[in-house]
Amino acid sequence: MTMFLAFVLLVLAGTMVLFFAMLGQLAARLPEQNNEPSAQVEPLENARLGAESLNWPAELAHLRDRERALVLVLSSSCASCEQIAAQVPGALDRGVDLSVVVSCGVRERGEDFIRRHELERTRPYLDQGGAWSTGEFNIDSSPAALLFRHGRLDTALLFWTLDSALAATGHLHSAHSAQEA
Repeated sequence: MTMFLAFVLLVLAGTMVLFFAMLGQLAARLPEQNNEPSAQVEPLENARLGAESLNWPAELAHLRDRERALVLVLSSSCASCEQIAAQVPGALDRGVDLSVVVSCGVRERGEDFIRRHELERTRPYLDQGGAWSTGEFNIDSSPAALLFRHGRLDTALLFWTLDSALAATGHLHSAHSAQEA
C-alpha cells in the first residue's frame, strides 16, 4: 500500500511539473499586452477616407460644417459597444464633444440601447441596418470612431476603449482642457 501511495504521489508531482511547463510555454507565445491607448485602436482599412456624406441625417447635419467632429458608431448587438456606450455620459460630463450613431437591426432595439445608456444628450442617429455608415463611408465594424474635418471623413478607427478612441482622435486632451477650465 505504501509503495502504491508513493507511486501516485510521484505521478502527481510529475503531472504538476508538466502542467507548469506547458503554462510557461503558452505564456511565452502570447504577445505582450500593451495598455497604452494608442495600442488599442487600429485603422478601418476599407473606410472611404476623404468621402463626404451626400445624405447627412438630421441628427448629424450640424457636424457637416465643423472643423472637427467625432462620431462614435456603436451597435446595439455588440458587447464592447455596450461597455463603451455606458462610458459616454461620463465623457460628456468631462466636456468631450462627440456624436453617436447607433447601428441596429430593429429600431426598437436601437431605441432601447439609447435609453439604457442615456445617449439622448448626444442627439444620436439611429442607423437601422447600418445603411448610412456603411453606405456613405463603408464602416461595417463597431465600435468605430470617425473623425470628420469640414464634413469629410478624415480618420476611421476600430477601438477597444473610449479613452483610446478619444486619445487617437485628439479629443482626450480637449476633454482634460475643458475640465481644467
